[in-house]
Amino acid sequence: MHMKNIFKSILALTSLAFIASSCDVENVGNKFNPGDEQKTVSFVQKVVSDTELSADLASYDIMLGRNSAEAALTCELKTDLPGNVCPTSVSFAAGQYEAPITIDLSGLPVGKLLKGSIEVLDQVSYASSKINVSLQKAYVWEPYGTVKITDDLVTAVFGVENVTWQVEAMKAAGFEVYRLLDPYGAAYPYNEPGDFEEGAKWDINATNPDNVVFERTYLGFNWGYGEFNVFLIDSAVGGKMQNKVITFPKNSIAFNLPDEGSWKANGSGLFKIDLNL
Repeated sequence: MHMKNIFKSILALTSLAFIASSCDVENVGNKFNPGDEQKTVSFVQKVVSDTELSADLASYDIMLGRNSAEAALTCELKTDLPGNVCPTSVSFAAGQYEAPITIDLSGLPVGKLLKGSIEVLDQVSYASSKINVSLQKAYVWEPYGTVKITDDLVTAVFGVENVTWQVEAMKAAGFEVYRLLDPYGAAYPYNEPGDFEEGAKWDINATNPDNVVFERTYLGFNWGYGEFNVFLIDSAVGGKMQNKVITFPKNSIAFNLPDEGSWKANGSGLFKIDLNL
């Protein structure tokens, strides 16, 4: 009988946006002319979307404009952006036609989308009094080298051994974050042609070596039960990295078959990622 058909009996578990080259600015509005009769303020555009911000970026400016700059002016703002990342007001100095709304990105994790809107409350808009915002930080990935994986995930469901194999990896510039390329692809000894598709990526965040974490990740291989994927059962119980070797506690990782359910994996505690080159 083929190994892939042997199930174990285990309980299922339980600053303007347009200055950035990667920025997508839509619906650009009309800028103000000092001679306009309406004394108004407005966003220069209706949408700011940039999902390739530098991972170490601490703030991002969205500009307001006005058509008359004779006197100083303060405008109240309303936002549904999560957290306290947006100020409650913005001020123009006398003679100033543009003023920045500075969004605090210091606490925004890489890969998390900051999405919402900002509205000017106390001014009649000439072009746009409300702007939709989507911001996301991204790592800059650099080649790292060949690393080793020892499996104790597939073993949770199938009658396979705790094999070790090599895969290519990348590293986020300036961060202890690693990306495994096709981790369970052609190099995984139990895969056969047709079992996998190339292009899978598994990002492992070892910024805190005492709590190594990862998001739910689809591993790119499928033995007839849907694409296998893994996630941490409790994000507060991650792994550890010592001497460039990442390990996880027993039964701390879930191995999911979309058509069947999830199993507690790493039951023997043998799963590891050896980053030593």
